[in-house]
Amino acid sequence: MTFQELKINLAEWLLLKVKYPSEYMMGTPGLKRFDQYKGKKKIILTLIPSHDNLGDHAIALASRTFIENEFADFEVIEIGINDIYKHAKALRRVRHPEDMVFIIGGGNMGDLYRNEEWTRRFIIKAFKHYKIVQLPATVHFSRTPYGQKELKRAKKIYNSHPRLLMMARDDTTYQFMKQHFSNKTILKQPDMVLYLKKEQQSERDGVFICLRDDKESFLKPEERETLLKAVNDEYGEAKTFTTTIGKRVSRVSRESELNKLWDQLGGAEVVVTDRLHGMIFCAITGTPCVVIRSFDHKVLEGFHWLKDAPSMKLVEKPNTAEVLLAIEELIKNDSSYKEMPSRDHYFKDLRQKIIGDIQ
Repeated sequence: MTFQELKINLAEWLLLKVKYPSEYMMGTPGLKRFDQYKGKKKIILTLIPSHDNLGDHAIALASRTFIENEFADFEVIEIGINDIYKHAKALRRVRHPEDMVFIIGGGNMGDLYRNEEWTRRFIIKAFKHYKIVQLPATVHFSRTPYGQKELKRAKKIYNSHPRLLMMARDDTTYQFMKQHFSNKTILKQPDMVLYLKKEQQSERDGVFICLRDDKESFLKPEERETLLKAVNDEYGEAKTFTTTIGKRVSRVSRESELNKLWDQLGGAEVVVTDRLHGMIFCAITGTPCVVIRSFDHKVLEGFHWLKDAPSMKLVEKPNTAEVLLAIEELIKNDSSYKEMPSRDHYFKDLRQKIIGDIQ
């Protein structure tokens, strides 16, 4: 670690201690770290990321916001994906009978992202006497021998927990969970980021593009280049952005980094994206959006929750001509954004569904 990195880590630690004084007691010995929570009912929010994907950080922020609003009678303890291993024992030591563990959702359930999946299984095993809530997720186990072996292991661990509540953020995941985790309570809920809401901007200009270049992309590299060139030729230099920003994001920096991106998106006339959270960020900022599918069902079915918004257009079989047509329609119609359904539309009864499933 360089001296500069050490300074950054120290600064983040100090900010965390100020922002979350009750849950960030680095000087407290291991097993006594959470002693201030003895006798208090708590929600442990975990699988919190530290990587550079702002979509996952938005899920973490929305999940915490949901808990603070809807479970105000509970203390909240956030534990990072790597820290849960070393703090599980100390957390169990101060357990209250009503304590719950919430695992943030996202697209990391399955064999595509092993660290997240294996950590989830550790949490389920380590907190076997707790109510565990898996917040809205997308599942993907490949049909390879490895993927099927991982599914078999997941089924054994998930199904053995007596109080695991699971949420699917798309119908394919919901049906998969019903089939493979048949003795669990399973709910269908949208991505937690739809719990957030940002103020809309009145001045908008230009086309913004956010396209994947990883294993989840539906477009081939040459197709992405062709599309980008065509948009530039038609609408001038398109602004490109990404939800993976190339630097570590912490609990301290996540909200400021998200606000930077949301402010940027809020100034776009139209956004073209194949990222689920690119689409959802447009929804919460009131930005017209052309949605391109990803390699699996995640974006296609995520769009289901937003399909009635006139400023959202899905291009299910993406080609350059179809995307350009969709951009033109949104601009031509001056796609004045109509208010998205309120958070109550999506989440009104969710606390009761969670509490009601405790027994």
